[in-house]
Amino acid sequence: MDTTYPMESSVWLAGVYDVKTTKFLKKVIHSDDVVLDIGANCGALTLVAASLIDQGKIYAFEPAPAVRSRLQGNVELNPKLKEIVTVLPYGVGRQQYKGFYNEDPNYRGNGSLHGQQGIAVEVVSLDEWVALEKLDKIDLIKIDVEGMEYDVLLGGKAVLEKYHPILYFETLELFFETGSHSIKTTYEFLSSLGYRIIYPTTSYSEIPFEGPYPPNSVAIHSSQAARLRK
Repeated sequence: MDTTYPMESSVWLAGVYDVKTTKFLKKVIHSDDVVLDIGANCGALTLVAASLIDQGKIYAFEPAPAVRSRLQGNVELNPKLKEIVTVLPYGVGRQQYKGFYNEDPNYRGNGSLHGQQGIAVEVVSLDEWVALEKLDKIDLIKIDVEGMEYDVLLGGKAVLEKYHPILYFETLELFFETGSHSIKTTYEFLSSLGYRIIYPTTSYSEIPFEGPYPPNSVAIHSSQAARLRK
């Protein structure tokens, strides 16, 4: 573990990266679930999810080479997790293309694919990737991609309509200011697919589309509501 990465430092100090997120994952994840961690960073959430799964699978997407190396190393610290977690070198967007990753100089481990130069990475859409992998189910998708959440969701529209996964995604307004769409537009898109947008707390109350917005939001399809009563 490298505590110069803010995410790993938080894990080292507190045992988990985000207490609320950890509680939410423990509430909704089943032992045979298939989970996609998009923007996995060093793997804090991947590792929590993996600790709850013994018959399922986690696919962790992280395009930044140095960060992905940390992620792979953290997975390999526990031999059991190597059978559950697959680390993938892709960015995820609305379509397939060649992008450029640029790390945030002020926050090690964070970065974006907005630039025209940097580290060349392959970007895939969820719909294309899932079709190639021939997955028969997807239960939960976590998305943390610095304001590109809408692009990820739009590129996975068919996946959302077919599998109705629970979505846990970042909604920090700071990042959406440089993204392609607003948080409100993202909520409206998900609502059109039959999703409720709720706080990741035990109340599960709905988030107003006009804001204010929490750091992370949950979208749950009506067909998955029983998971909240686990």
